[in-house]
Amino acid sequence: MSLEQEERLLLAQQSRGFARLCFVPALEAGFAEHRVQRIRRRLLLIVSTAIVFQLVYLLLDLLLLPVTVSLLLAPLRLLAITMTLLAYLYCRRPQSPARSTQAVYALAYSLNAVAVVLIIHICWSLGMPMPYDGLFLVLLFGYVLLGVSFRTVVVSSWGFCSLFLLLGLVLQGFSAPLAYQALFLFCANLIGSVGAYMQEHGQRGAWLNLRLLDLARQRAEADDARKLRLLAAASHDLRQPLNAMGLYAQHLLEQGQEPAIQRISSRLATSVEQLSRLLQSLFDYTRLTLPGGVEAKPEAFALRPLLQRLCDETRAEALTQGVQLQLESHECWVRSDPLLLERMLRNLLANALRHAQAQRVWIKASLKQNELLLEVGDDGRGLSEQEQGQVFEEFQQLDNPGRNAERGLGLGLAIVRQLAQLLDHDLQLHSSPGQGARFQLRLPLAEAGEWQAPAAPVARLQGRVVLLEDDSAGRDALGALLRRWGCEVWACADLQQALACLDEAQPHLLISDYRLAAKEDGLRAIECLREAAGSMLPALLITADISPQLQERCIPAHVTLLGKPLLPARLRQALVVLLPALKANRAGAPH
Repeated sequence: MSLEQEERLLLAQQSRGFARLCFVPALEAGFAEHRVQRIRRRLLLIVSTAIVFQLVYLLLDLLLLPVTVSLLLAPLRLLAITMTLLAYLYCRRPQSPARSTQAVYALAYSLNAVAVVLIIHICWSLGMPMPYDGLFLVLLFGYVLLGVSFRTVVVSSWGFCSLFLLLGLVLQGFSAPLAYQALFLFCANLIGSVGAYMQEHGQRGAWLNLRLLDLARQRAEADDARKLRLLAAASHDLRQPLNAMGLYAQHLLEQGQEPAIQRISSRLATSVEQLSRLLQSLFDYTRLTLPGGVEAKPEAFALRPLLQRLCDETRAEALTQGVQLQLESHECWVRSDPLLLERMLRNLLANALRHAQAQRVWIKASLKQNELLLEVGDDGRGLSEQEQGQVFEEFQQLDNPGRNAERGLGLGLAIVRQLAQLLDHDLQLHSSPGQGARFQLRLPLAEAGEWQAPAAPVARLQGRVVLLEDDSAGRDALGALLRRWGCEVWACADLQQALACLDEAQPHLLISDYRLAAKEDGLRAIECLREAAGSMLPALLITADISPQLQERCIPAHVTLLGKPLLPARLRQALVVLLPALKANRAGAPH
């Protein structure tokens, strides 16, 4: 049954009502399974309570009744305990059908009640003053705790009470005490039956509401999953031509000799970079707002190297704006997701440089008790209380009423807030007009481990590269740029071409797009090429949608992951690390 069909049935049943405590067959089976699951969840508690009651009464029989009478009653109580244990063993099995589970469960209840009825009449026939109040306890147990259907508990309870009165008439005849006992049991059953009806009616109504809520949740999850798939497809399809544009713009910028061409190429490259950053922000925020779109992977890492690298990469932009960028941090280790934390800090730095109108921007890390207080601050214009409530809103730019695209979309701080919630890092903003702004994050500390500084980059690129890209524009653009930087490139459209050129190329590096036209993805293609080459070649995987799952696959495969659109500076940085590392390994290897 589809979600839509089940929802229509539930709404129709809810509209018609269920005064007879019965749904249409398709829903009744689901409610019966729900009832059985509810019984199983509290089965141990109910069974143990019933057994304890029987054992306590057995002990009282042995202490208070003559030995002959107590030994006569003991088999009945032991039989009731045995039936209860057998019912427990059967009902707890997940493979037991719902209908038979309820039947066995109710049968154990009825047999315990019949045992109590027989015990009372045996004692009376032997002249022992056994009170019949035990039957009331059984009724209370059935109507309140048992959890079976209204019809089952009513039939069982009225049945054994009728058996009790019938045996009384047969063995003792009609008497005033028996009449009062009959009236008491009738009233108790009547009250219990009304309560059982109201209880099941309420349970059925609650089950309908829960099923409707569950269907709404499933539909929302399906919608979120569809949006994630749409986002991934749109991200890939839009980034492909944008990636080629960026590479061609960089190629044109490096090749052009005339000043006019240089100027136009520079502006084109800047526009492509702005567009890629805007697109990245939009996709990142959309992914963050969808459940499961981004998953945090906390780990322990050294914080200062990350902060130092961020400052080094941002210092050039700060200098062009006349801003002094400062870093104040001790050697310390924290627990967080380094990728997501880096994205937060980049957004905070970009916000301070572009919007704060500051002369000085700083990153400061200080210890506060058992936490690390990480602060990104500036001495700029500051924010009023009203502005502080607006800066984390989507598409909000307080100092950009003309929506200048060079200053972003206004999603940077909204992404920071979403990531802080995802990482469970307390985010606070302290600011006042004319006094700058300080964004503070509280990070948990971690035990120190080992950190090795990355190898120093070299300026010259050289090496043989096998490039696997099914998009012709992206393949030509990237291949031309790599050749421009000094690499020998074998550009291939599919895995078969790449495998065919391995012997000729003897590559130092593999570069592959993740989404290929063939069935194999880029990561599997890299594994095939490595296997064919008989070497663990360094590899670079390029993708338009960097998901946490893909990152998890790349780490054990020793594959570097880069996102589209490719920023030439980021690509060159990755190549500088991968190609010299291989050369150093070959220089030290025995011949």
